[in-house]
Amino acid sequence: MGSKQQIESPAVVLDCRDHGESDKIVTLFCQELGRITGIAKGAKRSKKRFVNKLEIFSSLNICHTLPLNGRLAFIAEAELLDGFINIRTDISCYTTASIIREFFLLATKEMEGDEKLYPLLLWAFGSLNAQQSHSPVLIFFLIRFFSIIGYRPNLSNCADCGQQLSNSDNYSFHTQSGGIHCNKCNQGQRNSRIPLSCGTLKSLDMAIKQPFSRLQRLQLTEQSRRESLSFLHMYGRQLFQREIISWRFLNTETGENKTPHQQ
Repeated sequence: MGSKQQIESPAVVLDCRDHGESDKIVTLFCQELGRITGIAKGAKRSKKRFVNKLEIFSSLNICHTLPLNGRLAFIAEAELLDGFINIRTDISCYTTASIIREFFLLATKEMEGDEKLYPLLLWAFGSLNAQQSHSPVLIFFLIRFFSIIGYRPNLSNCADCGQQLSNSDNYSFHTQSGGIHCNKCNQGQRNSRIPLSCGTLKSLDMAIKQPFSRLQRLQLTEQSRRESLSFLHMYGRQLFQREIISWRFLNTETGENKTPHQQ
């Protein structure tokens, strides 16, 4: 396919910044191509092709070239499919969507993606835009996200002795091994331990297996929400070897988001 041949792609905007006096550099996650970065010429002055269409989190159908040989793609035009306006007007939705966006930017490279990632991203932003409870959306997104990118945590049996989940036992997740340890095997283990109840483990395992249409039927107790958020945050930090910047505005004790002046 030649570098000047234009194709159409459904895509979600992950980043957008000004470039020069009139252009914008846009990072998108496309349905088939995965992550691409392109230039939208004249986007800052556009009254038709790009006006109000390149906002972060927006779902688009774009006409573009491929970013070959390290060059930016050329974005000729964009059709707005869904602006997900509630995400940008509600602080809780915005904070949660920002965490999801940050994980996508950390885990993907140019022209790299997975056919399962795009529908997961649309499901997460669509759920937040519909003002569904943000904590379960983030929890369900992350457990599915880690599984898709090849880092599915072992939550079904003890990583040491192999014992299956039991309601009478206590468990801890170890970020370095990527698995849970039963109470007996936890003896002497001190580093990177995150307590997880059996109920939380079963809920997370179900969240991995359920179709998107059934995820919101899964009910999480307040304890499971706190445990899940703590575990997923620490696991993400371990995987990417860095802090998740957007997470600082999420209060994992209450499941509510914080505004910057509360930090």
